[in-house]
Amino acid sequence: MAERKKKKNAALGPLFWVAVILLFIVLFLLNRKNIAETLEKTGLNEVFSFGGRNTELVPKDLEQVTDQIKKDPEKEASGKATGEAAAGAAKPADTTKPAGQTGVVPAPAEPQAVAGRQAESAGGAQSTKTAETPAGGAAAKPVAPGTAAQPTAEKTTKPAVTVPTRKASLWFVKIDAEGTVSRIESHRTIPKSDSPMTDALNELFRGTTRAEQDKGLRSLIPQGTKLLSATVKDGVALINVSEEFQFTEYGIEGYLGQLAQVVYTATTFPTVKSVQFLIEGQRREYLGAEGIWIGTPLSRDKF
Repeated sequence: MAERKKKKNAALGPLFWVAVILLFIVLFLLNRKNIAETLEKTGLNEVFSFGGRNTELVPKDLEQVTDQIKKDPEKEASGKATGEAAAGAAKPADTTKPAGQTGVVPAPAEPQAVAGRQAESAGGAQSTKTAETPAGGAAAKPVAPGTAAQPTAEKTTKPAVTVPTRKASLWFVKIDAEGTVSRIESHRTIPKSDSPMTDALNELFRGTTRAEQDKGLRSLIPQGTKLLSATVKDGVALINVSEEFQFTEYGIEGYLGQLAQVVYTATTFPTVKSVQFLIEGQRREYLGAEGIWIGTPLSRDKF
């Protein structure tokens, strides 16, 4: 009889524990959400799920748990801090550090913190530049990052080139109220060269200046007349002029006046005694329709 009771009690023992286990399973299934939240708050879910073991204790509906965590700001901040700590622990050591130096590599800063530090650095640099600007002085121009400031080049003034000049004696005419034509000498400052007579004759053919016109001077040499060449031989200046020299609107007085202007200007040079006129390189006997003689050299006493 006693043996039967022992056998019965031995058979009821496993059934009791099976019933207890089933009861815990039912309670777990009914309260799995609360259990999951409790594990999440205490951090025991990571302990039970480490290495992929005991995965049956983690709730199967992970999306619901994730949504619940996102809704709770404190849980989200806690999860973010945990993730950053894990990333900092998993980050390998900086291999660029010199030998003999060891230390914990700091976790990467958040973009917002980096932007804040850059803004603070920029503000500090700007305030430093403002403080360094002298009172009453102009603010320095900002220099682009990565470029060296270029030194201000000192302005150098080139010395003025002095052109040698000389005074030229030119002859023009002046007509009074009664129509009398007189010859007047005028002086100009012109550049100095090796051909002083040619320079003086070119100035003569350009006509009078405004200052000379104010004095009543005028030129009877026809407009457009050009000096083609001028040479001196044995006291005679061979002056070759263009075709325009043959035409004047002032008649015989005009011809005599233009011839005298050239002769007086050329004979101001001590090496010239008279002038032989050439028209386009040819010697002519008469000038114009009035027949003014130019076939031989003309001196001042001819006028």
